[in-house]
Amino acid sequence: MLEIAGALTFALATVAPPRAMLHRPARRRPLDSLDANLYALTHRGNPGDVEHYARLCQGAKSVLELGSGYGRLSCALSSAERVLWGLELERSLLKLGRDAVAELPARQRRLLTLVQGDMRTFALPRRFERVLLPYNALYCLRSLRDVERCLRAVRAALEPGGLFAFDVWNTDRAHVEGLSPEHDDGEFLRFDYGGRTWSVSERCRRGRAPQRLDVTYTYLPNGSARARSQVVRQRYYRSAELFKLLADCGFTTQSKLGSFSGSRFSERAPRLIVVAATAP
Repeated sequence: MLEIAGALTFALATVAPPRAMLHRPARRRPLDSLDANLYALTHRGNPGDVEHYARLCQGAKSVLELGSGYGRLSCALSSAERVLWGLELERSLLKLGRDAVAELPARQRRLLTLVQGDMRTFALPRRFERVLLPYNALYCLRSLRDVERCLRAVRAALEPGGLFAFDVWNTDRAHVEGLSPEHDDGEFLRFDYGGRTWSVSERCRRGRAPQRLDVTYTYLPNGSARARSQVVRQRYYRSAELFKLLADCGFTTQSKLGSFSGSRFSERAPRLIVVAATAP
């Protein structure tokens, strides 16, 4: 079973990549309400990620989350002392996020705004002390140009002295040792929803283009209802590529970790967790 985000997962010969909360690429079928709920029940974050971002946002009066999805992290970080915005491209996930916001205490609701938008091209009416891109969402940008556009939009959205933070699964070792052409994990999750029990399986395939991975999630309900499937196409980036892009877009890397437990980043680390500041 592969662990994923906004953003789903992929198969490696030597590394188990994470399910990513993602910015859905253009020209794919939008998720309907059922698909969005199945997605939300499948992709629940990585252990320790909420605590990591909560520490990073301590003392910050304004936070923007990119790829906010169904509101998992935004609601967890909401506070009566902090303005928080979330940007999400998928309408059905945005609706789930707004439903989650509606359950918060009134003071937190008033300070949390979820809007539809593309993280490559967004321009909001205010700037923020923190911009977050969690849960592998960066890998949903399938070209270096798209990543560059996103980073430049992030820089424009930051207050002077603000911080940008993201996490992705680390692909350095897998890039050197190679990806398996195809991987089928079979059932890795089972849950109840809508009066049915759903069995979830995933199949990962290496894409035709370099550094591309395609993942198909199949949702099989009990009874006579038809199965559902969701296909996610992503591109992974080596750490050196990301650090160069950060520098090219006017950021300096302040910290890089290999796990949410605080271990140092290395080629064999499971994750790449970065905090960057705008360069002077």
